Amino acid sequence: MRDRLRGRLGWVGSSVVLLALLWAAAVGAASNPFPRPPLLEPNVGFWRNIFARYSRNQVVIHDDTHLGQVYTVLDFRSWAGKNDRLDAKHDRMRDDRVRAARAHYVSILKRLHARGGRTEGLSSEERRVQALFVNVKGRDKYRLAAGRVRAQSGLRESFRAGVARMKGYEKEMVEIFRARGVPPELTRMALVESTFDLDAYSRVGAAGVWQFMPRTGRQYLRIDSAIDERRDPLRASRAAAEHLRRDHEALDAWPLAITAYNHGRGGIARAVRTVGTSDMGEIARRYEGRHFGFASRNFYAEFLAALDVTANEEQYFGGRIPPIPAPKSRSRKLRKSTRLHQAARDVGVTPETLIAMNPAFLPRVIGGRSSIPRGYGLRVPLRPEDGRLAVAQATARRVESGRPLYVFHEVRRGQTLGTIARRYDTTVSTLQRVNGIRRPRSLQAGRVLKIPMG
Repeated sequence: MRDRLRGRLGWVGSSVVLLALLWAAAVGAASNPFPRPPLLEPNVGFWRNIFARYSRNQVVIHDDTHLGQVYTVLDFRSWAGKNDRLDAKHDRMRDDRVRAARAHYVSILKRLHARGGRTEGLSSEERRVQALFVNVKGRDKYRLAAGRVRAQSGLRESFRAGVARMKGYEKEMVEIFRARGVPPELTRMALVESTFDLDAYSRVGAAGVWQFMPRTGRQYLRIDSAIDERRDPLRASRAAAEHLRRDHEALDAWPLAITAYNHGRGGIARAVRTVGTSDMGEIARRYEGRHFGFASRNFYAEFLAALDVTANEEQYFGGRIPPIPAPKSRSRKLRKSTRLHQAARDVGVTPETLIAMNPAFLPRVIGGRSSIPRGYGLRVPLRPEDGRLAVAQATARRVESGRPLYVFHEVRRGQTLGTIARRYDTTVSTLQRVNGIRRPRSLQAGRVLKIPMG
């Protein structure tokens, strides 16, 4: 009887210990929603350097899996001209040097593999590369690494400018995230997605500071031929906060929800089932899903690096980054569809001011081919100086970037260049030139076209 009682008490004691451990883990997760897996620390350090140390005119040649293994850093800062940018000639020269450097290290890695670990006769450069792999196991480590040599440009200037822009919107963004029960630190994801580039478009069609793809964005935002609310930083922030909240409800951990923003909710759930853990370090190291590539593996590490840099900007940038103030606005809901010039007259501002205050307007609205739709929340400057600020900032961004602005259109079955050109108030010849299309009839559904906005 005493032995049985002791056994029962032992079972109860073990259960209590287990419950205590689970409770402690839950409390720890609540107090630290963004754990730092040791496996990810080299990658976090790499991205801190990319965000805050290396210039846009420096290129890091590295291993795309073991990011701490940096082969060399190419420095082109002496070639830079106005605005620290390379002209077309030096841009081509940089690309040639980067290709040559990658080929050089691929060749070294292949030679190291062929030598089977023998060290005699190695050059000093080969010995240096060999030393990078002293803690990497496997007979094929050099051969595998030869297929992973990658180049990454620095982002110091872009990241610093993004922090300055983001500070102008930060107060409202934090309020948006807190209202939805989402940690306000997640606003830093916009720096990872786009360096808070207000005019950001990707070659696959993602848009705005939060880089929503059209299909995901339409769950929360208006996206059509007249309006693209992905380009409005505050409306897109509301959508991002809601999307992240749903990801967290489904996945129950912020590292997973953050990575799901890049890889998809279902994809991360599949990764957890496949690897058998929710530890983001283990998932990044072991999961080999078909679409789980470099960007997805590194997304959480980049977020942690962005947290570090923004929390210690004096250390990384030599002082506080002054904010770029955002123009203040109020929202005025349109009772009926209205052309741009009429809407500007109604609210007593210039059309240019209304365009600058409403970055969601697309070319058809700007060019007067389509009305601003009924029910749209028109952004109107709070004071005249806000309107002037918005126009000045929009003009400066175009001049500074030195590039035209684009939207992206995914071709649907039955569409032609003619119908697409009419939709976006452009010409067939312009679409052919910008997208390198020689035979318009060969246009295939699913192709993404670049559409100039100006």
